[in-house]
Amino acid sequence: MAELLGTHSYQLDPKGRISLPARFREALADGAFLTLGQDGCLYCFPRAEWDARAEEVRRAPLSDPDGRAYARMFFGSAEPVELDAQGRLVVPQRLRAQVGIGREVVVVGVFDRLEIWDREAHQRYLETYGGAYQAGTLYPGRLGETSGRGRG
Repeated sequence: MAELLGTHSYQLDPKGRISLPARFREALADGAFLTLGQDGCLYCFPRAEWDARAEEVRRAPLSDPDGRAYARMFFGSAEPVELDAQGRLVVPQRLRAQVGIGREVVVVGVFDRLEIWDREAHQRYLETYGGAYQAGTLYPGRLGETSGRGRG
């Protein structure tokens, strides 16, 4: 699978569609799934990545309350999506409303998924974490130490 990288700003059209760059369109050509992300965005997984991620979530034991809650959020909010003939992705109103996405959006390629953010929410996120990243104190496994927020 092609790596999804880069940050792009867009305006949703009146039907809630985003025109994506060619390399993102190629990655989503076999279909994709939108679901609630974390940190106030939506995740868009290409079909193959969705299948792999879904299998991981399915393996959580039913006796694990956190696993059940995660599965409900992950699968319960999911929508299968396809690009239209012009390479546009329709972002359902229900999902846009759940994370507060307005007309101005930012699409971030994060290796195996796209993240769809409201522009202002993305800017706030960068203001919160950008300094720690640039200082070299933000990396996997230490997020709770740098931000004062635990992983729970």
